[in-house]
Amino acid sequence: MKAIHRLFAVIIFIIMLSCKKDKQLIHMRTVNASESYTIMKSLDWLEGHWERHSSENNTTEVWEKVNDSTFTGYAYTLKGSDTISYETIQLNQRKDSVHYVVTTKYQNDQKPVAFALQNAENDNYVFENPKHDFPFRITYTKISNDSLLAQITGLHNKDTVVIDFPMVKKK
Repeated sequence: MKAIHRLFAVIIFIIMLSCKKDKQLIHMRTVNASESYTIMKSLDWLEGHWERHSSENNTTEVWEKVNDSTFTGYAYTLKGSDTISYETIQLNQRKDSVHYVVTTKYQNDQKPVAFALQNAENDNYVFENPKHDFPFRITYTKISNDSLLAQITGLHNKDTVVIDFPMVKKK
């Protein structure tokens, strides 16, 4: 009789453990579903018109939030009245990965290049594509609500070069 009670207790214990595991899995799915665009939401500050003015040139970047998973943008640099660079940008999340996808007329045969988000902490977002020579890293850091620092890092003659683009939000 004691053996039956022990067996019954073991069976009940196993059932309780499996129910607890199922509840944890259900809770994890719910949390993931509700927080699936947390990183994209943390980038809402990026939306708007950003500018950088220097003695050499002027850079403008414009971002628009399309939906919970996508931002679109474009950037251009003027030297005097000449456009010396122009690119379209898409920042999107697909499943569990976030990508910064840029297309420029002067690189990669005008085909998009994707940079995967590697780090998103303290309003600092690092996107990398180690197969791309210049840049292989793109970083955005929120300085305040109306200023940011964009950086591109790449190789030039086997040296690592970092170019800063401090920008302010146009009101």
